[in-house]
Amino acid sequence: MVKKRLKNYSIMFALTKFAQNNYFCLGLLIAALTATYFRFSLLTVCLFLFAFVRVILCYSRKIIFASVFLVILFLLRFYCFQTSLQQQTLPNQQDAQIKVRLYADEIIVNGDQLKAKAFDLTHKHKIVLYVKIKSAAEKLFWENNRENLICLVNGDVGKPQRATNFFQFDVRDYFSTQSITNQLSQSSFERVSKWRPKNIFNIINERIHFFRKALIDYLNVMPSPLSEYARSLFIGDLDNDFYQQYPGVTDLGLIHLFSISGFQVSYFFIFLRKLFKQIHLRKEHALILIAATMPLFFVFSGAVQSLLRPVIAAELMAVGGLFHLRVSKEIIWSGSLLIGIGLSPMILFSIGGQLSYLLSFSLLFIGHLKKFQQGLLMSLVSMPIVLGAKFTWHLLSTPANFFAIPIFGIVIMPLIAIAACLQRFLPIVTNTINYLIQLFAELIEWISQLPGKIVFGKLDDWLIVPLVILILLAFDERKKLRKISTTLAAIILISSFLWIHLPKNGEFSAFDIGQGDALLLRTPGNQQTVLIDTGGKVVLPKQGWQQSVAVSNQAKSIIVNYLQAKGIGHVDFLVLSHGDMDHIGNAKYLFAQMRVDRLLIPAGMLQTHAFKKEILPYLNKTQVIEVTADTKINRFPFQIVHPFTSGQAENEDSIALFTKIGGLTVFTAGDLPKEGESAIQKRYPQLKVDLIKFGHHGSNTSSDKRVLQDWQVRFGIISAGRHNRYGHPKSDMQKTISDLHIQSFNTQTNGMTRFVYTDKKSYFQTFTKDFDDTE
Repeated sequence: MVKKRLKNYSIMFALTKFAQNNYFCLGLLIAALTATYFRFSLLTVCLFLFAFVRVILCYSRKIIFASVFLVILFLLRFYCFQTSLQQQTLPNQQDAQIKVRLYADEIIVNGDQLKAKAFDLTHKHKIVLYVKIKSAAEKLFWENNRENLICLVNGDVGKPQRATNFFQFDVRDYFSTQSITNQLSQSSFERVSKWRPKNIFNIINERIHFFRKALIDYLNVMPSPLSEYARSLFIGDLDNDFYQQYPGVTDLGLIHLFSISGFQVSYFFIFLRKLFKQIHLRKEHALILIAATMPLFFVFSGAVQSLLRPVIAAELMAVGGLFHLRVSKEIIWSGSLLIGIGLSPMILFSIGGQLSYLLSFSLLFIGHLKKFQQGLLMSLVSMPIVLGAKFTWHLLSTPANFFAIPIFGIVIMPLIAIAACLQRFLPIVTNTINYLIQLFAELIEWISQLPGKIVFGKLDDWLIVPLVILILLAFDERKKLRKISTTLAAIILISSFLWIHLPKNGEFSAFDIGQGDALLLRTPGNQQTVLIDTGGKVVLPKQGWQQSVAVSNQAKSIIVNYLQAKGIGHVDFLVLSHGDMDHIGNAKYLFAQMRVDRLLIPAGMLQTHAFKKEILPYLNKTQVIEVTADTKINRFPFQIVHPFTSGQAENEDSIALFTKIGGLTVFTAGDLPKEGESAIQKRYPQLKVDLIKFGHHGSNTSSDKRVLQDWQVRFGIISAGRHNRYGHPKSDMQKTISDLHIQSFNTQTNGMTRFVYTDKKSYFQTFTKDFDDTE
């Protein structure tokens, strides 16, 4: 009777017809991915249009009812979600006091910094906390704490940091996918107490987080890398510096193995089924328990978005089995997408969510393929999304995935489970397994260093969806369709590669690197790449307990990301203007990420402490050249006009460069004081400058008004950090700029600034017109 009613009256039956073949799934996937890359509101339009087409093609009342119902449901869900995000966004406020609930397993301690996702009990939404720990004892408390807490916190309310450079990872967008629109920075705890939940749901939730934190602490005792592997694969807890420590995982596209997802859910699902079968539990009861356990597993695993799809799929399988329904793979995939978007409307805005749905969708097509073809499809179909976000592709990623996936399932995960169980009783077994895991990790790094890494560049968003479709159809059973799809996909990829790597324009750009300098000259066709300074932070002396384990890597997140997005795989010339940390501090990270052919430094810098400590140990095969004025370097597109003599790489020894590009003459000189600029003016009396990168971040000590006037400067760029403690740029400097009618750009307000030029035209481009922290 129950089965008959479900068949005749339920939405399930309508959805069964509504999703009766792979091509419906393909249409739904196209709609979802298209919306992801062309604004969020388009998702509802795509779903509506696709549902409308299905209604036109099939006149079933049940299908019409299901289509209309789903469209209305999603429209309401998206409207409510967007409205709630706007309403929960708090205005900027200093010295605010907020009451929050903190889960112990979501607290991250790094040196004297604490970061945590918390629930704001005052305003009833999630928020991110950034707290500076005041003592070693306080740090020890937070590291050892397993209790979920209620805290009264004082700090500055604001919005998460947003990107200010082209192709930079946007933290604000990332948090918005998790319904987080505010952060509390410069925070301190005023009162801390244990959370005592009162209803059954909160009690269960509290216990899950308590035991998850206990398991994290338990796994932390194991040696490295076994500890990192165990926490990543079993509970979705991964160190911030894991991918920096093991870059081969990213280069070979193995991130999905270390991000808890369908891989682990399948294991857990199969484990529960076998366990309940062994204890002779009735099938109906076992399915009920599995359906009840999966949401708990989702929370215990960190509630990461990439886990949502496989958990929903497992729930649908369990419910289908409970009611004796033959639920097809198409129904499970379609249902998991629709339910997933309903529960988390921003799920497809994360690369993890995109790959989760895309790769699971690909599984619907691989039944007729051989094993290697299956692995090839799973690897290639993800390539457009990866190139749209990561800009590089390794030719060995396909065979690496082909062999790594079964090794993980058959060897790695069982070994890690054994090590976790026996670490307290048989440490020799744990150490042996750790040795094997270490060999595996070293093998991945070795393979990633083999030739085959291609810096492709940023694939245009509008090409991603067509490429995904063509790659899928390239594995179709019909030979003619395979040939056409393969040819078109190859044409798109080759054309995009050539368009990125052989651009008609060049650029002179100033990165928004904070309180520091980092400039780029890229000539047309990417023929020459010159990076001038790398930025960096001045690190004040700290005690041992204050030292950070994981540090932010601006060279990777800002500079290397931008270069790779432009198809640049190496730097021809790196110029370090002088020895200050805000100019050379990120150089060591750049050397680790990218090949640098030649390094230019001011004469005398080789003997300085800063060079020996910050540069020399990381050089690899880079050729080092000490320069003075008029030093000639083959194919170097600048004229060197300072320093005149050898020095100590201080401000007054800064390298000054001059060139002509796009109809403008350009001058940059690090932190050279005004006396140095005056000396350059006297030595090169015919020098005229159209565009200047103002020295020393707009300080009063640089850029003399008379020199600027004599050079007839028309445009200027200031590189300075927001809210910097030096007050750069100084008001006197800004007055000078105004008096001389110089059109200036400031990274504080404009973000990254580019002068783009071709043979026929040139123009300035800024990342944002007028950056405002309150926006």
